[in-house]
Amino acid sequence: MSGVRARTAHGEYAEVDYVQFRASRGVHLARAVAGIATWPLVWPLARLCRLSDMLFRTASELLSLIPYLLGVVVRAEFYRFALRRCGRNVVIEFGTIFIYSDVVVGDNVLIGRYNIIHHCDFGNYVLTAERCSFLSGSKYHNYDRTDVPMALQGGRRKRIRVGDDCWIGAAAVVMEDVGQGAIVGAGAVVTSPVDEFTIAVGNPARPLRRRDEAARPAVAAAPEP
Repeated sequence: MSGVRARTAHGEYAEVDYVQFRASRGVHLARAVAGIATWPLVWPLARLCRLSDMLFRTASELLSLIPYLLGVVVRAEFYRFALRRCGRNVVIEFGTIFIYSDVVVGDNVLIGRYNIIHHCDFGNYVLTAERCSFLSGSKYHNYDRTDVPMALQGGRRKRIRVGDDCWIGAAAVVMEDVGQGAIVGAGAVVTSPVDEFTIAVGNPARPLRRRDEAARPAVAAAPEP
């Protein structure tokens, strides 16, 4: 939910105001009223989903296909009742699917389009871009034996967490904890924990710098003698 303040020429950046986090009291009130109007649908559905993970995932996939203006309201209200906790002012965009209901989402969270969320908790003021995947660790399948198909060897999973004030770039794959205030670059694959306020990029993700450090200047080539 954003708005561009001014038009600029091709190739130039324009200032963006993220309306979700700066909306007026009237907008929040209108959204609350619209949310209450969805309760006859989402509350019984959320109660039904408590019977099994399969029912929950079916509902999550179905509701992910509702277009934006209606969808963000319906999804926010459904997950308020269906997840372990889903906070205030949460936007879950089109195509995003939660695999498990045993998940916590904090307040003031934006989850972008086509995210896949396994056992991952989100803090407050988390931003995720398009097509991010949040997995339950990196040990889904055991593979040590070669005389048995990997599909028959079982595996392990764990709960991970994305801390407060994190930004996860487009198409990132997150398999370990991301500390408070950290940034994960687009396309990064997080296979080890990311420290707080660290910018991590690459596959596998490695620290680039901390947010409180100045960007390193480019080193100019020495002139020819």
